[in-house]
Order: sequence, then C-alpha cells, then structure tokens
Amino acid sequence: MAGADVIEAAIGITLLLIVSYVVIGSIMTAADTVSNTQKDVTQQNEARVKTDIVISNVSWISGNPTDYLRFNITNTGSEGIGNLNATDVFVANSTDTPKRYTFDSASSPVPGYGRADLGTWAYNSTWPDTTRPGMLDPGEMMLIKIYNFPKVHPNTLVGVTTSNGVSAFFAL
Repeated sequence: MAGADVIEAAIGITLLLIVSYVVIGSIMTAADTVSNTQKDVTQQNEARVKTDIVISNVSWISGNPTDYLRFNITNTGSEGIGNLNATDVFVANSTDTPKRYTFDSASSPVPGYGRADLGTWAYNSTWPDTTRPGMLDPGEMMLIKIYNFPKVHPNTLVGVTTSNGVSAFFAL
C-alpha cells in the first residue's frame, strides 16, 4: 500500500507540473501577442504622424478622345506612401453624390490612366522618382488622372486618403 501512495503522489506532482507548464506557456504567449500588437499600433501611429500630403493644380481637361480630371499630390511629410492599392480618391460636388475612386494598378504607371466609369484612378508619373520607384517618397509629387470624368461643377471637393488614414482635400 505504501507504494501506491508514492505512485499517486508522483502522478499528482507530474500532473501539477504539466498544468503549470501549460498555464505559464499560455500566459507568456498572450503577453507576447499583446506586446507585439502594441508595437504595431505604435508604429502605425508614428507613420501617421509623419505622413502629410498636399493636393494642388486640380483641373478638368476637355481632351481628345476623353475628358479627364487631373491633379497633383505632393508628399510633404517624412514618411513614404507606398500602398497605393489602399489609397482612395474622393470627388464630391453640390449637384451629385460623392464618388470614391480606387487605384488602378493595371494601368499605372504605363499607360497611366484611371477610368471614372470604372471607379478608378491612376498616376502618370512621379517627380522626381529617384529613391523608390512606385512609391510617393517625401518631397515627390505624383500626377493623378481620372479619365472619362464628367464635367467638374462649381464647389467640387477633391480628397485623397492614404493607406494609413491621412487625408488631404482641395476645393475648387
């Protein structure tokens, strides 16, 4: 009988060690996940603070074969803007509902046109694009075009929202 008590105690201690290992491992994993998430949020907030864009030279061009809206975006911040697929262009005026245009990666940068009828925008070029091609680095300017764009009405508002949530607006 004395041997059974020793075996029971050994099994109890072993189960206690296994449960402790699982609980401590779960706590460590949860703490690591929370820590990594907090780091990611901090990095996103830092990038947002360092990002700044300006819209300029907004004009509607009556072109051949199609009309288009064109404008420049200049990165005046210290953070590069690279995820153009998550950058949206908004156009609103007093006579129509606001329209959202997404990036058309199939047509940029060559031939370089988005289509209003497809709800897309594209860029023709970036000046000067020396650091990282395809990104809007600090100090660079990007020419945006939206082809098949209907005539711009008075009080038109053009807005751009970057992938990290920074926005700029230009009122005609």
